Amino acid sequence: MRRGVLTATMLVVSLLAVARAVRPQAADPLDPLRVAPDTHKLALDNAFVRVLDVHVPPGKTEPRHRHPHGMSVYFTDWDVKVTADGAQPETRHRQAGTFVWNEAIVHTVENVGKTEGHILRIELKY
Repeated sequence: MRRGVLTATMLVVSLLAVARAVRPQAADPLDPLRVAPDTHKLALDNAFVRVLDVHVPPGKTEPRHRHPHGMSVYFTDWDVKVTADGAQPETRHRQAGTFVWNEAIVHTVENVGKTEGHILRIELKY
């Protein structure tokens, strides 16, 4: 009897964990796919990661948006001004073939260079 109760309990907990992992997230008003659909395209979305293919043309300023923690992979050399909530703007040079870890952030992004910024943004869901 105990074994059956334990097995049933484990099954219910497992099903709840899977349901939680795959249920749709509440619509985030700062989701870059909502506020910057011209620069952010969905490349992959599963229970573990969301991958965004991002193209920021020269002179473009993206509206304020949010990213969870994850990694950015840069495919082009470009110059960007990043203004994170509560911080001073920072101008950075991004080099093709490099990648960086990013903590969760709410920010605006402006391409201040002469070349398009092409980024693959890998957002973790846990």
